[in-house]
Amino acid sequence: MDRQPRVDRASEYEFATICANAGVHPQNVSEDETGWDYLVEFPPDPNFIPADAQPAGRSAYAQIKSTIGRYRRTSITLSNARRMAQQGHPWFIVLFHRLPSGERRIYARHFWIELISESLKAVRAADLAHEKLHKKTLTISFEDSDDHTDDLIEWIEKTIAQIGADYQRQKLSAFQSVGYEDGCGSIKFSFQSDNADEIAKALLGIGEVTIQNFEMTPKRFGMADRRGHLMASTATLQSSPATWKDCLIKIRARGEDDAISIPGKVAYTKFPRGYARFTSEFLEIVWSTDDNAVQFNSKIIIEQRRSLAALVTHVRLLARITSSDTDIQIWIEGRRAFGGRGEKARDPRRWSQLHPLLSFLHSLVADDISVSIAEIAAASAELRRFREIVAYGVSCTLEFTDVEGVPLGAERLLYSAQVTVGPATFFAIVERPVLREDQKGEQRHFELGDPRIVDSYAVTGEAADEQFQADFEREINQSSRTLGIADIRPAFEGREIRIYTSPGLDRADGSVE
Repeated sequence: MDRQPRVDRASEYEFATICANAGVHPQNVSEDETGWDYLVEFPPDPNFIPADAQPAGRSAYAQIKSTIGRYRRTSITLSNARRMAQQGHPWFIVLFHRLPSGERRIYARHFWIELISESLKAVRAADLAHEKLHKKTLTISFEDSDDHTDDLIEWIEKTIAQIGADYQRQKLSAFQSVGYEDGCGSIKFSFQSDNADEIAKALLGIGEVTIQNFEMTPKRFGMADRRGHLMASTATLQSSPATWKDCLIKIRARGEDDAISIPGKVAYTKFPRGYARFTSEFLEIVWSTDDNAVQFNSKIIIEQRRSLAALVTHVRLLARITSSDTDIQIWIEGRRAFGGRGEKARDPRRWSQLHPLLSFLHSLVADDISVSIAEIAAASAELRRFREIVAYGVSCTLEFTDVEGVPLGAERLLYSAQVTVGPATFFAIVERPVLREDQKGEQRHFELGDPRIVDSYAVTGEAADEQFQADFEREINQSSRTLGIADIRPAFEGREIRIYTSPGLDRADGSVE
């Protein structure tokens, strides 16, 4: 007696057998109302330590399909397709395909971005046509690359693992975002011709403007939904560009070769007039492509703490544009998109004097310390002295009045200095060679060479003095034929200081002028 084989049931049994042979647990649904046939549970790693931190095993839903014949395709209802797309759990569609020859192959597809997009697009089309989702189907085809006859369970587990621990977040994000690549709606409005420039700038995210006869229709996958249609006689338009491109802004003082290069972003609009907006952390340029007019703006908040690296770049920029005319170029994808000239900006603040101090502080630290311009200005006098002591190549002569307390034959002087700027204290250990040593009566003179910074850093918080002292003593103890002054600042005030010596030279106390 010929009987029609129950291919669907046989495929489900075979899937359960494959799972069991692979050491995973297939939980069969009792009623096929949920869109899945099996919940596949992967056991956790039994060797994971510590045991109390062992993560749960992975799991995935599988819908089992079967076909007989030449074509490798199946269908699922749109209601099930939507369920697969909207749930954060992993879903797989497994097809048991029997060829006319009798050969059986197993194909599988992961319900991920491509299928999520196809499903939601079909769901939206059916919904707009007022069709029942459970009566409409989505056809799913399988390619040769989807053949997992020999590695089905291993492939499912590997696919989930490759996406990572935030699988659910990524899937839900895709569910909410696909179909909006070209925008989430269409708008119509009218405006006064006098407001054309303001409209263009508002579309680039600059300011806002009043518009009339506003209409908005939601759209997804290019299909408008009139059920969400909005209208208003007047409205306020605020916008931000949907697409930004990377650019490089180069600013050079007239007659100089050294340019400041600042990475930035650029956005364009051609409605209702042509404008381009170039923006970065330090400046903003708005260029009217219709009449070639340019607006340049660079704002700095004096009291705001920012990294030294950012302040150095920003103050250097301000110093350049306030000291001379400038040439401005903007490069996009290796090509110059804009070139123009900027007139010298009016600003009473002396940025050109502040920039060397900021650059010097930045050169002392490996980590970025955050300070404000106001804090730099408040400490400017001490900073200039600190810079002279530490790095500025001025001549330096020390005069000791207690000759007996200063050993002879020193070849170098090692000293430290520090300055506090806002929340941070900057510290430097400096070495200067002894160029000449002579004695006149009760005084001994040391003429010193250019400074070399041995070590430098910045710290915040308490207990900094102990760290500074320990670092200085470590350096002096690793030197030879070296005199040392732990903190040289009192020497410039003629106060008594302690003289340190490297191993082989005697220690002594003296006063320095």
